Formats: sequence, C-alpha cells, structure tokens
Amino acid sequence: MNASDHEIVLEGGVESIRYESDDREFQVIVLRHDGERRTTVVVRGAGLLQDEHIRVRGVERRRNTGELQLEATGIDHLLPSTKEGLVRFLASNLVKGIGASFAQKIVDQFGDETVTVLNEFPERLREVPGIGPGRSKAIVEAWREHEAVRGIMVFLQSHGISPAFANRIYRYYGDMSVSIVKTNPYRLARDIRGIGFFAADKIAQQAGIGEEDPRRVAAALEHALHEARIEGHVYLPQETAVERTKSLLRRDDLPVEAAIEDLLNQGVLVRDPGGRGPGDSLYIRARFEEEQETANLIHELLQAKTSIAPIGEAALRRIRKVFPFPLSEEQERALSTISRQPIAVLTGGPGTGKTTIVKALVTHAEREKATIMLTAPTGRAAWRLTESTGKAAVTIHRLLEFDPRERGFLRDRISPLEADLIIVDESSMLDQNLGRSLLRAVGPGTQLIFVGDADQLPPVGAGEVFADLIRSGAVTTANLNRVFRQGDASSIVVAAHEVREGRLPRIQQQPDGEYFFIRRDDPKEALKTIVEVVTKRMPKAFGLDPLKDIQILAPTHRGDLGNQSINAAIQKELSGHGPHITVRGHALYLGEKVMQTRNNYDLEVFNGDIGVIEEIDPRDASVTVAFETRSVKYGKDDLDDLELAWSISVHKSQGSEFPAVVLALATHHFKLLQRNLVYTGMTRAKQRLIIVGSERAFRMAVDHISGVERLTRLDERIARLEGGSFIDGES
Repeated sequence: MNASDHEIVLEGGVESIRYESDDREFQVIVLRHDGERRTTVVVRGAGLLQDEHIRVRGVERRRNTGELQLEATGIDHLLPSTKEGLVRFLASNLVKGIGASFAQKIVDQFGDETVTVLNEFPERLREVPGIGPGRSKAIVEAWREHEAVRGIMVFLQSHGISPAFANRIYRYYGDMSVSIVKTNPYRLARDIRGIGFFAADKIAQQAGIGEEDPRRVAAALEHALHEARIEGHVYLPQETAVERTKSLLRRDDLPVEAAIEDLLNQGVLVRDPGGRGPGDSLYIRARFEEEQETANLIHELLQAKTSIAPIGEAALRRIRKVFPFPLSEEQERALSTISRQPIAVLTGGPGTGKTTIVKALVTHAEREKATIMLTAPTGRAAWRLTESTGKAAVTIHRLLEFDPRERGFLRDRISPLEADLIIVDESSMLDQNLGRSLLRAVGPGTQLIFVGDADQLPPVGAGEVFADLIRSGAVTTANLNRVFRQGDASSIVVAAHEVREGRLPRIQQQPDGEYFFIRRDDPKEALKTIVEVVTKRMPKAFGLDPLKDIQILAPTHRGDLGNQSINAAIQKELSGHGPHITVRGHALYLGEKVMQTRNNYDLEVFNGDIGVIEEIDPRDASVTVAFETRSVKYGKDDLDDLELAWSISVHKSQGSEFPAVVLALATHHFKLLQRNLVYTGMTRAKQRLIIVGSERAFRMAVDHISGVERLTRLDERIARLEGGSFIDGES
C-alpha cells in the first residue's frame, strides 16, 4: 500500500459474489453496508460465502472502466450486529436447515441474545413456536458446524493458509480440528486430500514448530515416499529415502534414521530386506500389504484348476474353419500354450495378431459353454475390445462394480466374479492398486489372461503388474513377434517396430503415405505446421475430421510444443467462438473436444475419457459432454475435471486408437524423450501417422531406453512363492 493511500474500513454482508477463481483464492464481491449502500470489493485468500458478515479493510482503486472498487488488505469474519442482519445470516446457506421463517422466529424470540442462546443455551430453542426436539437438534448441529468451520477459517488465515480447505478439515476431524492443526499440522498432509507437505509445513512454521522437530522430519520422509509413488515406485531403498528427505529439508544433519525407526514402530512404514538398490526396501505400509497380497492372489490362482478344456489339435481344427485366414504356427502355439494355464500373459507389438488370439480364445470358450468376461482399464480400450471381438467388454471399474459411497469395489474375495474366462486387454496399464483389486475378484477356477504390449509405457500409477508377471518367470507368457500387417503395406506398423527395436525409421516425407515426418526444428514453426496440418491439410488430402478422426499427441503439457500451447492454437482456429463456459480461467466452447482428468464414479466417467461439448446451460453453469456411448451432464462442481483434448499427452492416449495421429516432438521435451513413449504414441495411429518436429528429438527418443527402473518387488515375490527365480529387470 502506498503512503498516499487512505485505508477504508467497512462492515456488512456479502450480498453477492460477482466472480471467483476456481480455488476461491480470488473473489470480486458486492458488500452491502451502512443500510443499503453497496461497494464492490476485490478479495484475495478469504474464501467468502454469500451472506457472510465481514469487516473489510482496504483502499479504493478505479478500474479502467471508471468503476470504483475497494481492494481488500484485511478481512475479519463476524457475526451480524443487527437483528435484520442476523435474520438474513441465519436464513442463508451459511447455516443450513433453518430457513427464513424460523430465522425470523428465533430472532423475534431472543433478540440481541440470539447468538448467546445458540452458543450457550441451545435447549432454549424449544421456546420458539414450531421448534420441537428434532428441529432444535438439527439447528444446533448446523450452528455448531458453522462456528467450527468459521473458527478453522480464522485460524488458518492467521497462519497464512487459504481457508478453502476449512470444510474438508472439519469433515475429517470434527470438533478436534483446531486442536489437531495446532498440535501436529503435519497430520493434514497425511489425512486431507489436497494438502501436501509444503502447505502443512507452512502452518507448522507459523505455529512455532522448529526445523529439527521430529514431526517435521517424519512428515518429510512420508512425503518423499509419496513422491516416489507418483514416479511409479512401490518402495524406496532406505538409503535413497534418507537422501531424498534430507534434500527436501535442505539439511544433512537431521535425524532421518530416527524418524524411520519411529514410523516403523508406529506401523506407518514397513522395512523389508533386499530389493533393487542400496539397503533394505522401505514401504508405506499400505503399499507393502498391497504388493504382498497381489503376489499371494496370483499364487493361489496359479494352483487352481480351470473348467475350460485346453485347446488341442481338434479345437485348433475347428478354429481354423471359423477364421477366414490361416493362423501362423506361432499363433497356434500361443493358443495351445496359454489355454492350458489358469493365468497366462499374451504380449506382442502392433500387427502381431494379439486380437486374433483373443478372438480364437473367445470362440473356443463359447463352444465350451463357458461364461466369458472381457475388460480393459479404460473406456476407450474396452470399446475397442468390443469392436474387435463382437462381444461386450467393460472397464475394470465397471466389471468390479465400484461403489462411490463406500469408495471401493463390490466384487472381491467374498463376492467374486462368476466367470470361467476373464480376458484383460491393455494390461500394461494396470498399476498395482487396480491389479490387486482385479485379482481379489477372480475366483479359483477362473482362467485369467492378460493381454498387452510389454514395450509400451508403464502405467500412470505405482507398480507395473504386467511387466512383473512376465519378469517373475512363474506365469506362462506367449510373446508374438511376427508382424502380419507388413503385407498390407502398413508403414506405421513397420516404423513402430523399428522404433521398438531401437532403429530410427526412414524419414518419409511424401504427403500421401500412411506415415511421414515433417521436419520443423523451431518449436514455434512446428506449432504453426501442426495447426495447418490438422485444420487444413489432412482434412483436404484425406477427408479426415479434426474433431472425430485426428488426435494430436505431445510428450508434455508445457513449452511451445506442449499440449497447452497446441490446444490454445487449435482452439483459436477451430472452436474459439460462440457459447462457452470458463473453467480454471480457460474457456471451453460448444463443440469443443474435452477430456476427463480423474475418475468420477458418480458420473461414471473416467480419467482419459474423451468427448465433445454438445450443450452449455448458462443458467446453472453446466455443460453436457457427448462421449462415445452416452452423454453426461457436468454440474459446476464437476467442471474442474475437464480440460481441452485437441492435444493430449502420450500417457493419456494409452489404451486408445485413433484414425490419425499427429505426434509433436521437440528437443525441449528431452526429459521425456524415450523409446517407449514414442513407440506408444506411434502405435495409437490406425490409418495415418504424422510426426512434426525435430529429427534430432526423434533420434534422441529412439536411442534412449528409459533409465528409470520402477522399484517394485512383485515379480520377486511371485517367483519366491512359486519356487522359481525371477528375471531381473536388467535382462
């Protein structure tokens, strides 16, 4: 604030909120004060609600439009000081369940003592006509909850933390909220979604907790293990965990080993001898139990006998008659081998015949009158499986019957799936948590076959079940190597297999081929080319629709050739006009291609689902998105899960295929330029593949096998249970 600025103090009620950012950190409100006067106030970090009574300090600023606004420098949350204000306050959404009629009756009955009655003598509410025991209890509970939340808001704000998390904290801790936040704010990082170590550490510093406090060191250690999980690791070697914790706290002299022993004694962590890397393995307990249970489940299923007869010579003769083309010796051998196993893996690159094997397995199982279930991790992958087999496939979440109220699956060891054969496609996407949940629901005697491409990217979540099954050496694996689509001149398949084998494909530049490369070393020039290719050249040359047929992929979100820049440029060209809605500061227009960014079990839409906005309703700030099989209405609270999808990450494209793919590659993507990423991106294309960018970046990716080995011991545990020896990840 400048020395010449004069601070103004106003007290009143929030009549309306003209604008607020998605996190409610920035708001423009209309404050009603001094009778019927109204002032526009710009507020930061207060998280105000309509009808809330506040005292605001600030300075007046004149906008370019000429409007005079108050820019708040401080906010105090108050209770109304007049009877009229108190009635409005009690009748507002801030204190749910009272309503205008009873609010007026309560204030008429108790006048200036209303707040005292609510706080200290709530039983007197029975004196108000029409308020019986049930309504009295509901009003008291609503009032106490509001006061508790308000107290948390004030406390958090005094410690420099946004009050946006106040309701979440109160719902988790209840009346103990303020006490817990004061005594050990690091619990927030463990218990409250959205509050990480750094936010909790900020509160702790405000509360006077020192840098060397054992609670701080323990919280930093847990954070290091949590970050490792985000990187895909199930555990960390103890030495690595210690190093990461010290680096996080920027101190080499802190007693991290003592914190480990304390968390081990509390049962928060588990230490297990051995593992990849220096020292013993250090797990968050839930991850350790998850890995052990997964190995045990696989072991149990491997011991069971299945009800479907294996595919012998007679069955092969029948299959040959059904299929319009002959199966190769490799395919027939794979069919015979995996059909004899309770659990088996089928892997291979594009064009090697995985779909043919799946069809043959289904054909055989149907003849055996078996109950068959087909599933995949994502909706798009399940849809592809349905198209290729002609038999309905569903997502794993739907197969296991996720219950959003219980936040868990209804299908488990107590209520297993009733199937003779379960085939899981795109199994390379299975992380440890989902893999364990699936295995829990498979009953003894059910044949379970995992299908996927072992050379694709690992799953987004921690662990890599598909790779661990193969590495264990205990699960029979059929690896298809012969490419069948070369005879059809599929240059995409040929190029993808060259990348898979570490060879740079021939840089084809003819515009009429299936696969070609457009060299643009400057990322900004590459961006212009992508826009032109997607919006003009491909539609004109091949009759492809940018919305339905073409998908742009990029390794990362940021940078001149990242998803954010590409999406903004394509939006400007194709959809940036007409009706729209603003989400997280970005406009989404009617006809826009969007993607769901997290699993929403209430709406039954899942991370990576792509759709098109087909309706926008400004009255309730809702949109309707048309996905492949159905339309879904998004309310205001769900819109944060949508983002532009003209360009998406290669990771988010897993499990999907598109008629045409435009893959962006730049040297500034260097941290992510690795062989399996480019290979995964290339294999998403069915008919056309165009790579736009730097030839040097392409070479870097092909030459670089990811040096980051996922830290998981599932393969080792399976091998140990089966009495074999696992294949080390280096092999």
